[in-house]
Amino acid sequence: MHFNCQYTSNFNNTQSFFSKKNANNTQIITFSHLIQSLQQVFFHQKAHIFYINGMPFKRALSFSLVINLFFLALCLIFGDLKFGAIDDYFMAARLTGALGTDYNPHLIFVNAIYGYALLPLYHLFPKIGWYYIGEMFSVFLSFTVIGYVLLQRCREHWGAILTTLFTALFASDFYLVVQFTQCASILSAAGMLLFAYGIISKKNALDSHAPHEARIDIWSNLRTTAPFILGTILMLWGSVMRWQAFLMGMPFFCLGLLFIIRKCWSAKWHVIASLTILLAGAFGMHAFDQNIYKSPKYEAFNKFQVPRVTLGDNRNYHKNAVYEDVEEFGLSGKDYHMLTEWVLYDTEVFSVDSLKQYTDIIPPYRDRNPIQSIPRNILKALSHSLHAPLFWIWFILCIVVYATNPKKILYLWASLALILALMAYLLAMGRLVYRVESGFWLYASVLAIPILGKIKFDIQKKAVIAVLSIIAILNTFSYATSGKIVHDPSSGETRTLAIKDSTDYAQVFHYIDSQPDKMFLLSMNAFMRFSHHRNPPYLATPIGTYRKTISFGYWTPYLPEITNALKEFGITNPIKDVIKDNVIVLNEAGLIDFLQRHYYDSVAVDTLKSIGEMKFFKYRLANKIKEAE
Repeated sequence: MHFNCQYTSNFNNTQSFFSKKNANNTQIITFSHLIQSLQQVFFHQKAHIFYINGMPFKRALSFSLVINLFFLALCLIFGDLKFGAIDDYFMAARLTGALGTDYNPHLIFVNAIYGYALLPLYHLFPKIGWYYIGEMFSVFLSFTVIGYVLLQRCREHWGAILTTLFTALFASDFYLVVQFTQCASILSAAGMLLFAYGIISKKNALDSHAPHEARIDIWSNLRTTAPFILGTILMLWGSVMRWQAFLMGMPFFCLGLLFIIRKCWSAKWHVIASLTILLAGAFGMHAFDQNIYKSPKYEAFNKFQVPRVTLGDNRNYHKNAVYEDVEEFGLSGKDYHMLTEWVLYDTEVFSVDSLKQYTDIIPPYRDRNPIQSIPRNILKALSHSLHAPLFWIWFILCIVVYATNPKKILYLWASLALILALMAYLLAMGRLVYRVESGFWLYASVLAIPILGKIKFDIQKKAVIAVLSIIAILNTFSYATSGKIVHDPSSGETRTLAIKDSTDYAQVFHYIDSQPDKMFLLSMNAFMRFSHHRNPPYLATPIGTYRKTISFGYWTPYLPEITNALKEFGITNPIKDVIKDNVIVLNEAGLIDFLQRHYYDSVAVDTLKSIGEMKFFKYRLANKIKEAE
C-alpha cells in the first residue's frame, strides 16, 4: 500500500534545513535523531500498511514459492506419479476423447467448466495431460497461498518454519495422491483463508491509515481488495472440482468468519460483494453442469447411477441377509452376487427396473448406528486420525493460537466439534473415507491461521536455518527411501499406488490393437488396471484408446459414447452378446451359468491367450439359442 511521498519529502527538507542552519554539531545530532525518530514512527506505519504484518509481499511470496517448489521437486523426483483415484484417470480419458471419437468436456464428477477451460490447451498441445497438470497446479497454487498467509501472519522466522512444516505434512497426500476431491478441498480451503486474510488486512489497513491521501490511494485499495477477489476465485475453482467437498468446507468457513466477526464489519462491503459473487457463481456453475446431464442422451446413464452406487459402492449393509431375501423373493442369489462384483452391464436381465427389485431389499439391512454407539465410533475414527499427519498440523496451529491469542482458544474446541459431527454423519452413511476426512482437518487447520496472534518469542536466523535444514534433510531422506509409499485415499493405510502385477501390458495392448475388428469386454478389475499402464497421467490418452475396450462394470456403462461404440460393433446387450464372433472377453470367465440361465441352452468358453494375469476368452454357443419368449 502506498504511503504519501509528501511526508518523506517534508522530513528530508526539514532535516536539510536544520543541518544547514545550525553549525553546532550537538544540535545537528539532536535534530537528526528527532527527525529519524519521527521518520521511524511514520515509516513503521507505512510498513504496516504495505506489509500488514511486517513482511514484504514479494519476500513472503518468494519464500512460499521456494518452500513449495522444494517439496514438489521431491515428489516429482522420488514419487510415483499417478492419479489418487481411478475416477480421475477415466474422466481425463473422457475429456481427451479416449472413450469415444472426440474431446468431451462433460466430466461426470467434476464440473464441465473445468473440461471446457482445458479444451484450448488440448487443442494446442494434444499430447499433454492437462487434466492432471491442472490438478497439480491447483495443489501447488493452494499451498503457495497458504504459505504466503502463514508468513504474513507469523512473520519471516516463525512463518518460514510453520509453512515448511505445514507443506511437509500435507505434500505427499496431495501431490502424490492427487485427485479431484482433495483438489476441491485444498482450493476451497486456500480461498477461504485468503478471504479471511483479506478481512484482517482491510481492518488493519483502516486502523493504520492516518492521512486522507493514503485512504483514497488506488494501490492501497487494490491490495486490500485482491485477497477477496483471489479468495473467491479459488473457492469457485474448488466448487468446480467437487461440489460436495466445497459444501463440506462451508461450515468451517462460517466458523472461521465467526471468530473475526468484528473485523468482517469493518470490511462489510467487500465481504457482502464477495460472498454474493461466490454463492451466485458456485450455484450457477453447479446448475449449468447439472443441466448438461438432463439431456435425453444421458437418460439411461442417469437411471443406472442409483442402483450402481447402491450395489457397488455402498458396503454398509448386511449382504448375507440380503442374499437370503433375494432367494426367498424368487430372485437369483447368483445374479445378486454378480451385481455386487460389478458385473452388471446387461440391458435386459439387469435393466434399471430389474435392478430396483434388488436395491429395494437392501434398506432394512443397512448398518444401524444407535445413539449409544456414536461416541465409540467417533473415538475410533479420531484414533485413526492420530496416525495421520493432517491431525497434527491442526493440533500445532491450535497450540500456536492458544499461545499467541488465548481469547480465541474456543476455536480449537469448536473446530474439533465440527469435525467430529461431520465424521459422525458420514459414519452413519458408511461413507467416511480418508480423502474426505483429510479435507476436514485441512479446513480446520487453515482457518486457524487468521486468528493467530503475534508470536512474541523471537528466534534467531541461525536457528531458523538449522530447523529448516533439518526438515529438508529428513524429508529428502524419507522421499528417497520411501517416496512411493502414500496414504490410501480411501482407507488411509500406507501403501504404494502401483498394483503388483507381472503382466507385460505392452503385449496386452498390442494384442488388442492388432484386432481392430474386435470388441473387448473387460472385467472392471482389468479395466482399472489398464489405467495404471496405458500412459502416465501427465500425457494425454489419445482419442479412441478405450473405444473398443469396455467394462462390464464401473460408472462408464450407458455413457453415450460407450453405447455408440457398442452399436458400431453390432452389440446391443454386452453380456448377452459375448457369444458374437467379434467379441472377446478379458478376465471374466464366469459368465456361462448366467448366460445359460437367461439366454442360451448351452455355452462354452475357450481361452484364446494368456499374458501374465490377463486372460482372453471367447464365448460361443454349444447348442441352439433358446427360443425367445
